[in-house]
Amino acid sequence: MKQLLIKSQHYIILLQSFQDWLQTMGYAQGTVETFPVHLREFFHYLEERQVFHIRQIKQRHYDGFVTYLQIRTNKRNKGGGLSIATINKTMQSVNTFAKYINQNGRFTLNITSRHLQNSQDIPNVLSEKEIRKIYEATFTPHRENTQAIGQRDRAILAIFYGCGLRKSEGSELNITDIDLLKRRLFVRKGKGNKQRYVPIAPKVAEDIKLYLEYGRYWFLEAQLQGLQKKILVRKTDESAAFFLNQSGQRMNAFYDRFKYLKKYSRITTHFSTHTFRHSIATHLLQRGMQLEEIAQFLGHASLESTQLYTHIVDNQLKVDNLII
Repeated sequence: MKQLLIKSQHYIILLQSFQDWLQTMGYAQGTVETFPVHLREFFHYLEERQVFHIRQIKQRHYDGFVTYLQIRTNKRNKGGGLSIATINKTMQSVNTFAKYINQNGRFTLNITSRHLQNSQDIPNVLSEKEIRKIYEATFTPHRENTQAIGQRDRAILAIFYGCGLRKSEGSELNITDIDLLKRRLFVRKGKGNKQRYVPIAPKVAEDIKLYLEYGRYWFLEAQLQGLQKKILVRKTDESAAFFLNQSGQRMNAFYDRFKYLKKYSRITTHFSTHTFRHSIATHLLQRGMQLEEIAQFLGHASLESTQLYTHIVDNQLKVDNLII
């Protein structure tokens, strides 16, 4: 969508000012980069319908864009359609742009936002038994440093399962965001640029502490023997990052580690950072935690998002009853 042509100089200026605003407001870098791309598609759609200024945009244009996204092909999927999640992400970008415009005061964009529901899109969750198997697979022999990598793997589980963080929240985590004395973690840039504190359970705190005191130093020091790498770390301030990769830089990708852990844990369920988040929420609900508390723990803006886990638990009960 980056290649879509925009003719209106008005829209071109708005695209840049919107991206600058996202940066200034402290949105995650991924959001700063992707939201303007989605907005460009909206502007392209408008221009094809002879709408070249924000004052011309009506609710029918917004609704028509949603319909257009539902029927347009996915260029990355050889002609397949867009997923509900992709459509909602695109509309979230437009909704955030509307928020920016209305706060700016020069123009007004009155649109009623929409969020498509997909009742069939209930995510997979790991059982507590599967979580234990993954946890036990963390110290499998490694050609580099079994202890350091094992401690980091357990810290990954601690953050994404034990604390329920989103991928962006975990990858952007700094060591100064963790207070082991008070056993709490500070999320600086949550969804919607919101901040929150997350409690850290005793066992989770223990795994985080071991990684910080021992394993992390191997990634920070042993992998930075070359002068060029040391200069790179100073320039990018990667030394503040909680998760470090084997180049001593901030760790943003977890796929390879999960592939490795899946192999050695011998579980069949596919998992990602968000699977751990879904799993801890489901397990907390099964243990009797109130929905409001889970919503606060996860950083949900409303209970509507958290209600998903009641459906997961209900589905599991139905399956259990069928087995029994």
